[in-house]
Amino acid sequence: MAVRLLFLLFVVILVAFSYISLLNGQHVPFYYSATRQLEVTVSELAILAFSLGAAMVILGTLVKDVTAASRNWRERREKQRRDAARARAARAGELVQRGMLPEAVNELTRSLAVNPDDREALDLLATAQAELGTPLEAVKTLTRMKQVDPSDLSVYFRLARLYREMNDPEAALATLKAVEATEGEYPRAWEAIREIHLARGEMVQAYNEQKKLMKLRGKDASRAEQAMFLSLRYEKALVRLAQGKEDDAERRLRDVIKDDPSFCAARVALSEQLRARSLDEATEILLQGFRATRNPVFLIKLEDLCVETERPQAMIRIYSRLQLEFPSDFDVNLFMGKFFLRLEMIDEGLEQLLKAETLDPERESVNILLAEAFRRRGRYESASLHYQRAFGYKRRYLIPFRCSSCGSSTIKWTARCPSCGTWNGYAIDHGNREYAVSATTR
Repeated sequence: MAVRLLFLLFVVILVAFSYISLLNGQHVPFYYSATRQLEVTVSELAILAFSLGAAMVILGTLVKDVTAASRNWRERREKQRRDAARARAARAGELVQRGMLPEAVNELTRSLAVNPDDREALDLLATAQAELGTPLEAVKTLTRMKQVDPSDLSVYFRLARLYREMNDPEAALATLKAVEATEGEYPRAWEAIREIHLARGEMVQAYNEQKKLMKLRGKDASRAEQAMFLSLRYEKALVRLAQGKEDDAERRLRDVIKDDPSFCAARVALSEQLRARSLDEATEILLQGFRATRNPVFLIKLEDLCVETERPQAMIRIYSRLQLEFPSDFDVNLFMGKFFLRLEMIDEGLEQLLKAETLDPERESVNILLAEAFRRRGRYESASLHYQRAFGYKRRYLIPFRCSSCGSSTIKWTARCPSCGTWNGYAIDHGNREYAVSATTR
């Protein structure tokens, strides 16, 4: 339109100048070289100058209009291509939901060839590649996402998870430490770094990460976090012990016990550490552990300590003292009877095991030990009876079915496993026994 208006204006002015030239016939010399000239009228010279200027303006306007039209065409074409790419990405999302992952990957690859910075398409492609079992391709895609939007920290955590799945913990740690270096205090990164160190058995490094978490959260730390920190404090004490720093290790173990008297492992480790220095102190640590927790592991450790140091009478005295303190404790009576059997003190062992039986007659352990004691005494009928109680020979024996997929068992066949949903997976399992009713005391 602008070109047409300019052309119309040019024609009007040209006509006006032509009319004026008829009224002004004066000629002037017009030199177009040093020696050559033309005789032209003033109006002709004005018309010539105007014509040249107008032609240049019209040409410039025409070039501008062509350039703008070309740019608009390219923009429309690019918009169409991007719209088509977004449509491909949308179809790919539907394909992923339907489980058609290879087709989704093809669609997304074609979409990203047109729109390489489409973050949603990159996200979907990484998910599909990971589900297809190609973590390396997923890592490449997530790396592109990180370049597109470096502020999206979720990409770093996804990368770290993929690196761990690829058995590359060093790369996972480097990725997470990049988050830590960028964000400073970032608990989620610390937790992920801690888990990697735990998986690698690097307890001191895991302890350091958990310590930062506890310092950050303070009294708001959950019970699970506090329990984790306590466990890692125990592990660090073991590392110090292995490094020969016994005083530091002992101090740390005592602090763990002070903060949680029920932490059995710390008491056992402290007892082992004190054993070379003082048997009495080591024994007392184990006794305190049993009194605080009633965990039979302390009875086992006490027995081992007394037998290895050839002090069986000391163990008998310990059991006698514990029996006075806890007369109705099943484990004290059971382990005391078992210890007597270990020393071939059959009658004393029988006496203690019969006491344990009165406390809980259905326990398999007490029936097995009583059967062994009666067998050693030659009372085979009583021994057989207790073996029957222990192993359930008086109960109705049922051959179970076991699922070939998940291993769960049942005494009633069904077409589909209720645990894993597999059809036609049940088969007879001759290697295990099931009973219809529990054993009864005779």
